Amino acid sequence: MQFIFRNIDKPTIIIAAAAIASTAVQCIFLREYLAVFSGNELVVGVVLSIWLCAAGTGSIKGQNVSGRFLPIALTALLPLAIFGLYCIRASRLFFSPGELIGPLPVIGLCVLSEAPFAFVNGYIFGMLSGNNQTRNSYGLESLGALIGSILTYICVLFYLKNSIMILFAILPFFSIFLKRKSIIFPAIAAMVLLFCLNDISMHWKYPFSFSGIIYGREGEIVRINSGSDSTYMLNGILYKSTAEKAIVEQAVHIPMAQRIVHGNALVIFDKGHYSELALYPGLHVDQIETEPKISSHESIITAPETYKPEKLYDMIFLGAGMPQTAATGRYYTISFFKHIKSIMTDSGIFSFTLPFSENYMSHSEKQQFEIIQSTLKNVFKNTLVFPGAGFTFMASDVPLHAVWTPQVKTRYLASSIIPAVSAERISAANMQPLHVRLNTAQQPLGLLMGFTIWIEQFEKTASVAAGIFLTIILLSIFTLPKNRGVFSMGTTGFVTGVYSIALMLLYQSAFGLLYSRVSLLMMSLTSGFVLGTLMKRLKHYDLLIGLYCFVSLGLLSLMAYPPAVLFYCANILMGVLTGGQFVAIKKTPAASLYAADLCGGALGMALCSTVLAPVFGIIAVAGWLCVLKVLTWFSHSI
Repeated sequence: MQFIFRNIDKPTIIIAAAAIASTAVQCIFLREYLAVFSGNELVVGVVLSIWLCAAGTGSIKGQNVSGRFLPIALTALLPLAIFGLYCIRASRLFFSPGELIGPLPVIGLCVLSEAPFAFVNGYIFGMLSGNNQTRNSYGLESLGALIGSILTYICVLFYLKNSIMILFAILPFFSIFLKRKSIIFPAIAAMVLLFCLNDISMHWKYPFSFSGIIYGREGEIVRINSGSDSTYMLNGILYKSTAEKAIVEQAVHIPMAQRIVHGNALVIFDKGHYSELALYPGLHVDQIETEPKISSHESIITAPETYKPEKLYDMIFLGAGMPQTAATGRYYTISFFKHIKSIMTDSGIFSFTLPFSENYMSHSEKQQFEIIQSTLKNVFKNTLVFPGAGFTFMASDVPLHAVWTPQVKTRYLASSIIPAVSAERISAANMQPLHVRLNTAQQPLGLLMGFTIWIEQFEKTASVAAGIFLTIILLSIFTLPKNRGVFSMGTTGFVTGVYSIALMLLYQSAFGLLYSRVSLLMMSLTSGFVLGTLMKRLKHYDLLIGLYCFVSLGLLSLMAYPPAVLFYCANILMGVLTGGQFVAIKKTPAASLYAADLCGGALGMALCSTVLAPVFGIIAVAGWLCVLKVLTWFSHSI
C-alpha cells in the first residue's frame, strides 16, 4: 500500500488503486443491497451486472479521452461512493417495512446508486490502459481488485461499519487529495458527511425504533425491544421474536404429543423452543445458533448442516423461517434433511413450523408447501402436518399419529388453537402433493419462490424491467468493436458472469454466508485473474473454459456439502483461464477486451440469478455454458 501512495501519479499504479476502490465499494454496496432487498439473492446478479455494464461503458468512453480529465475522475470517486451508500439506505423510505421491492424499482435504484461510481471507475481504466500493454493493464487491474477484496474481508472480520469500509476503499487516493489544495477541503467535507450521516441513514433503512444494529455472518441484524419482548430482523425479515408465544407453543408441544420422551432434544435456531421444552422433566436440550452476537451462552455456535454430535437426538426442532431465499431455503433441502436424519435415533422426530396462510394459499404458497412436503417424504418414511397457528411439519421413520393433546399445560394451544382446527383442514394438509418437485442446492427453493412471487405480484412491471435492462446491456454490447477477439472475450465474460453467480448461489445454498464472505469469493476469482495474466501462452481457451465450467459446476452441484475451499479453488481456476485468454489475444486493444469482458459478464450475471438458476437449475446451466464455448471454439477453428 505504501508503494501505491508514493507512486499514485503513475498510470499503472492508478489503475491498481482504482481497482482496489472498485472491488471494495462493490462488496460494500452488495452487502447494503442484500439488507434493503430482504436478502433476496435474485438481485445479486442484477446488482453486479449493472456494475459491470456501467464500468464497461466507461472503459469504452474513456479510451479516447485526454488524460487531463483524470484528476477530476479520481476526485469524483469518494463523493460518488458516499452518494451510492446513502442512496441505497434512503430507498427504504419509499417502502413499508418488510415490503417486497419489485424488479423495476430494483433496477432503478441500482442504476442510480452504483452506476455513476462504476462508470467513472471504468472511465479511468479506459483513459490509462490505451498506452499500456494488455498484460500490464489487465494484470494491474486484477491485482488491485485482489487487494481490494482482501482489505474488505479484513474489515468484515473486525465487524467494521460499511461507512468506515468506504474510507478504506478510497484510502489509496488520499495522497491525491493532499497534493491538490483545491480539493482538500471538499474531500474533508465529504468524509465528515460520511460519518455524520451514518447513524441517521440507518433510520432511513429501518424507519422504526430499534435498539441496535449488528453486522452478522448471514446479514444485517436489527434488534427491536418492546417491553419484555425482543425481536430480531435479519436483512429486514423477521428472524426471531419472543413475542411469538402461540406459534412456539404449537411448534413444540404438537410434536412432543407424539410420544413420551425422556432423552435428548436439539433446537436449531431457538425462537422460544428452549423455554417450552424446559417443561418436560428428564429431557436434555441442546441448541444451535449461527450468529454468536445474538446467542445465549448455552448455545453451540456452529453450522447446523455440518454439526456432528457425540449423541443422537430423539427430537429435533428447526426454528428457521420461510424458505424465501437460498440462505433460508438450505434448511429444507434433501441434503439437510438427510443430515438431520443421520443425527437422530431410529424413532426420532424432526419438526418445524412455517407460517403458511391458514385458510387460503396463493399459487406460490401451494407450490412452496408441496416442494417442502415432497422433499420431506423423499427422506423420511412418515410425515404428518398439523395446520394450526401456522403449519407444523413432523417427519420420522416410525409411524406418526393424529394425536394433538399436549402433555403439559399450555396457554394458547389447548384452549384456542387445537379446537379451531377441523378434521377437513388436517386431511387437506396431509394430502399427497399433486406435483413432486424436490428442493436441492443446485435449484434452490428460495430462488424459485422469489422468482414466482416476482412474476405473481409484479407481472407487468417485471416484463418492463426486463425489457429496459436487456436494452441497456445490448446497447452497451453494440458499442463494442466487431472482431473475433472481442466476440471470444465477450462470450468468456458471459460464461464467467454466469459461473461466478452460480458459484455464489451454490455457496449460499450450502453455507448461507454470502453477506460476510462475498469478498472471499471475489478475492479467489481476482487472484485467478492475476495468475492468468502471468501465463505466456494459452491455446484452445474457449474449449478449455467450456469444459471446465461444466465439470466444476456439475461436481459442486452434486456434492451434498462441498468444503468451502473447493468454491474458492473453483473460482481461482476460472479466473486463471479468463486471465490467460485476455493476454493470449494480442491484436485487440486492452480497453476493448476489458469492455467486452464486462458487458458479457453483465448479461450473464443478470440472467443467471433471475432466470437461469431458479428456473432450470445450475447443472443444466453449466451444460449450456459448455455448449456456448465449444461452439465459439469451433467457429474460430474453421
